[in-house]
Amino acid sequence: MPAMVLNPVFSYSWSVVFAVFALSGFILGWTAQRGNYCFVNAMTSIFTVKSYERFGALLILFGLSALGAGILVGLGIIPASDQYYFNYFAGWYILVGSFIFGFGAALAGGCNLSMLYRAASGYVQNWIELFGMMIGTYIFAIGIWPFQLVTMEKGILSTTSGGYIEYVPYLLFHNVSDTSVLITAFIFGIPLIGIGLYLQRYTKMKWGRSGFGLPSLSAIKSFGNLPFPTVPSQKVKLSQEAKDMLLLRKPYGTNLSTIILALDMIMVFIIGAGYTFNYLVITSSDGGRFFEYLLMLGNVHLFLNTPWFNDSLPIVDPSVLMVVMLCVGAFLSSYLSGDFKIRIPREKKRLLIGFLGGVLVGIGVRMALGCNVGLMWTNFTQLGYDGIIFLFGMLGGVYLAVKVQERL
Repeated sequence: MPAMVLNPVFSYSWSVVFAVFALSGFILGWTAQRGNYCFVNAMTSIFTVKSYERFGALLILFGLSALGAGILVGLGIIPASDQYYFNYFAGWYILVGSFIFGFGAALAGGCNLSMLYRAASGYVQNWIELFGMMIGTYIFAIGIWPFQLVTMEKGILSTTSGGYIEYVPYLLFHNVSDTSVLITAFIFGIPLIGIGLYLQRYTKMKWGRSGFGLPSLSAIKSFGNLPFPTVPSQKVKLSQEAKDMLLLRKPYGTNLSTIILALDMIMVFIIGAGYTFNYLVITSSDGGRFFEYLLMLGNVHLFLNTPWFNDSLPIVDPSVLMVVMLCVGAFLSSYLSGDFKIRIPREKKRLLIGFLGGVLVGIGVRMALGCNVGLMWTNFTQLGYDGIIFLFGMLGGVYLAVKVQERL
């Protein structure tokens, strides 16, 4: 793919870009905390309590994001290059990495998004998971990345170009015209939203009709905060619902959180157009770069002798600011609502499991070149197919972790 130069679509200073990325991170952390939004719990609930409600919400999130960004490109508001240029390099490592990531995240009790907002809300297990992720990133950098890089450079079970090679409009129509992007956005977005709504309706009908029981105590102990649908005993006025949520008396509903997160993604896509290409929402940078920054305090510079860290982004970066503000938003949300509390699991083995799971998360997220947010969700928005690969790999890893947890 030929080299491209960033060409800002709208005229404003970098300070505006940083400010919007900071706002986006704050919204992401606040909303995820208020809605208890977790990709891993959405998947574990499929295998534990047979609930598809939150998994359906994930599909709606992917569909809305793909549709929103695709329409912006299809109408010529944002150039196609901003959607596809830094698309991922498809290969074996995305499938294997996402499987490892899903397994580790389910063991540790949180994906990249929930790990951060729960850590900011006082969950010690997620602090340990975050530290494990840093260690896992280092293990990957010294033990796996040199081999993976060779396979990427030589195209062994992988592509070598990225960009429009993984851009579905190009694959379908052999061009990146506005029309092809618009059609692909509808091909991607509408079915995902439709399937998501169907799964939610199916779950609610199943629970309402059969009186499906609560999850077992062992499941709650293993996974914690498992989401499961409930049937309200009486109707509540919409205005009262909104008031309670605004005053932080009640958590956000799943679909409200989904809509806010999709709009947040699209906002970053618009403001970052031509400034950051398609680096939309990234959370996996914490495990890699933050570990590097911590070691710098001890005068240890990994970028001097560790290949992967040579390519890591600088600390003064919108994505790093986004992660920091994600934690700030989650902390304020939990503190102001009275949810903040230092929580140490009763079973101390959960701390060890959290650390080991975090190590696997660090390895998997770096091997896959991104996490459930920075690759899967983002890649659906980019109209690529790597997000689909990641979704199935992560589901496989989560399923295996559920089976392992049942025996622990």
